[in-house]
Amino acid sequence: MPNSGLPRNRATAGWSMIQRSGGILVDWPLRRSLVSPALAPRVAQLLCFAAGPKAQQQPDSEPLLTQPAKLWGKVEPKTPQLLASSRASSQPPEGNGDGQDDSTWGVFDISRYSGSWQVPWGPGRVAGGIALWFGSFVGVGFVLVPQLYRMGGISLSPMDASAEDKATFTLVCQAAETVVSLALIRVLTAGPIAEAASTPPSSAGPPSTSTSSQPSEGRLDFFVYDPRRAFSRPRGWAFWALLGMVASPAVVGSVAALMSAVGYEQVVGGKGTVDGVAGMIDLDLPTYLSLLAVTGVLAPVLEETVFRGFLLTSLTRFMPTWAAVVASSVSFGLAHLSTRDLPVLSALGLLLGWSYVRSRNLLTPIVIHGAWNSAVLSLLFWLAAEGVDVQQLISDLHDGGN
Repeated sequence: MPNSGLPRNRATAGWSMIQRSGGILVDWPLRRSLVSPALAPRVAQLLCFAAGPKAQQQPDSEPLLTQPAKLWGKVEPKTPQLLASSRASSQPPEGNGDGQDDSTWGVFDISRYSGSWQVPWGPGRVAGGIALWFGSFVGVGFVLVPQLYRMGGISLSPMDASAEDKATFTLVCQAAETVVSLALIRVLTAGPIAEAASTPPSSAGPPSTSTSSQPSEGRLDFFVYDPRRAFSRPRGWAFWALLGMVASPAVVGSVAALMSAVGYEQVVGGKGTVDGVAGMIDLDLPTYLSLLAVTGVLAPVLEETVFRGFLLTSLTRFMPTWAAVVASSVSFGLAHLSTRDLPVLSALGLLLGWSYVRSRNLLTPIVIHGAWNSAVLSLLFWLAAEGVDVQQLISDLHDGGN
C-alpha cells in the first residue's frame, strides 16, 4: 500500500488501512480485520492512541472524516463516494428519520407515520399562499377564461353548448388553473428552499433521505416528483400508490355508507362533485378524453401539489404530523365547494396525506388521486354506454337516502 500522505508515525506504529470492496482492511501486528467504512475513523483513532503520545501529537490530528487523503493515503476516484457512504451509515435508517428499520415497509407501524419536514418558511407565507392560490384559482376559472371565450365569440350558454364544448371549456380552465397554481407555489417556495439548501446541514436540520435528483431541494424533501426507486423500501412511491389505490374504494365507500346511515346528505343537501361531471357525459371519444385529462391528470397534479406538497408539509412545522394530515385533508374537501361531498373528500384526503407522509414523493398521491377520479369517470361513461341515464341515476341515489 502506498504511504504517500500518511503520517510517518503510523508506519512505525505497525498498522495500515487499505480500502477493499467489502469495507476497510485494518492490518496491524496482532491481527488483520475488515471493518465497515463507518467504523474506520474510530478504529484509526484508537490505533493512534495505542501507538503512544507521538502518534497523538501529530499535526494532522483534525477529525479524520475531513482528511480522506491522510487517512487512506493516495486518494482513489471512489474515495468521495466512500466518504459519503460513511456519513450516510451514521444517520438513522430511511424509515422516517427516527431510526426505524428500513428493510420493511412497516405498513401497520403507526410510529412510522410521524415524519415531518424541515419547513423554511413561516405561517404568514402559508396562510397568504393558500389565500393567493384560491384567489387565482377562482379568478382564472370563473373570470379570465370565460372572458377570453366571450372575446373570441364562443358561447358558453348551457342551451347552445354541447357536451363536447363543455368538456373542452373545462379542460382549458383546468389547464390554465394548473399552470398558474404551480407557478404561484414555485414563487412562494423557491426562495426559502434555495436559502435553506445553501446552509450547512448542521444548521438546516438533519439531512433528508429524499430520492430527488435535485440535490438542493432533495435534502428538504419538498415537491419531489421522482419516478425512480418505485418499489425501494421503505418509501417506494409505487408501492404506496398501489396500496392507496386498493384502499381508496374501501375508505370512500365506508364513509359514504356512514354518512348515508346518519342522514348527513339530507341535512346539508346540495349537489356533489360528480353531478357536474354527469352533465357533460356524452358518448363520444373527445368528450371522454377531455374529461379524463381534467380529472385523471391535471386536477390531481394541481391539488396534490397544493394540499400535500405545500399545505401538509408546511403545517408539520406548527403541529404534529397527524394533525397536519387532518387539517390539509379537510381543506382539500372544503376547496371542492360541495358540503355534500365534504366527508368523503376529506376521507380520501386522509388516505392521500398518509400515503405522501410515507413515500415523501408527490407521485404517490397523484397516482392514487388520478386513478380514483379516472375510475369514477370511466364508470359513468360505461353506464351511459349501457343506456343508463346517469343524471337520473345520481338523482335517484340521492333521493334513495331520504
